[in-house]
Amino acid sequence: MNQLDGRKLKISVVTPSHNRLEYLKVAIMSVQVNVLAPLDIEFEHVIHDCGSTDGTKEYFIENLPPEKIFYIKDQGDNKEPTKDRQWINATEDLRKDGKGELADNILFIRSEHKVPPSQARNICIQKTTGQFICVLDDDDVFLQRTIHHFAQAILRNPTKKFFISDFLRVNEHLQYMPKEDYYGWVFSSPQEMLQAIFDSCCFIQGNVCFSKKLYDEVGGYDESVGMAEDLDLYVRFLIHGHLSVYIPMVSHLHRMHTANFSIGCDRDRHHSDLRDIYKRNEDKLKNMDIKLTLSH
Repeated sequence: MNQLDGRKLKISVVTPSHNRLEYLKVAIMSVQVNVLAPLDIEFEHVIHDCGSTDGTKEYFIENLPPEKIFYIKDQGDNKEPTKDRQWINATEDLRKDGKGELADNILFIRSEHKVPPSQARNICIQKTTGQFICVLDDDDVFLQRTIHHFAQAILRNPTKKFFISDFLRVNEHLQYMPKEDYYGWVFSSPQEMLQAIFDSCCFIQGNVCFSKKLYDEVGGYDESVGMAEDLDLYVRFLIHGHLSVYIPMVSHLHRMHTANFSIGCDRDRHHSDLRDIYKRNEDKLKNMDIKLTLSH
């Protein structure tokens, strides 16, 4: 089934953030400078500020019109499902002379407290209007043709719902880190890819683009999950029979720095995450003859 529903292709980039305004500004710039030609497509950028205290909220409300600003009203303890939280649209325009420096395809969401990654992304995606979703961390950087290349692959593969690419690791100053590249693999079936994941020889991070329909089909990010919420989601894509399409391009620069969770994701932690993911999906994985080997 075609994923576009008769509409022009639109890709929604989602970025949760917490106290990383200066990195976030670079991430936003990297999305906005994407070159789409010659494709006739659109994109938007949905940003969720999860209780930042570094001026993030003030920056956005001073640079976006009120119709592009939403506040989340909730109990403040992250216990209620994100779908049950109340949305409040801003009413006052706080831009100087009614003008701001941010593009009109940016939408800003504010939670007044820190929100776990799975919940933060689900909240972002609730406000997306595109048929496909890309996830960009607030400290990472898109390349200038990332949206174009994902869109081109989507248009060439109209029945596919899940796309992956390569990415490069850089340090906090965006300097390239040799021997740290990530390259996607080509698999012949969802089963083969799942086994590679649970062998611990293949993983997927932010180098993805997936259909909103597929996201809805599997129930979105599991809000009970702490770390590795992204890999958990992609495993469920595969369990549902959706093999990723590999695109041989670099989608983004993954910034490594002292406040980056990836620094702490060593081999033991990754194996622990895989055990948790396997346990949550154990019956379905065993029915597919997928074994938890952690052999790498």
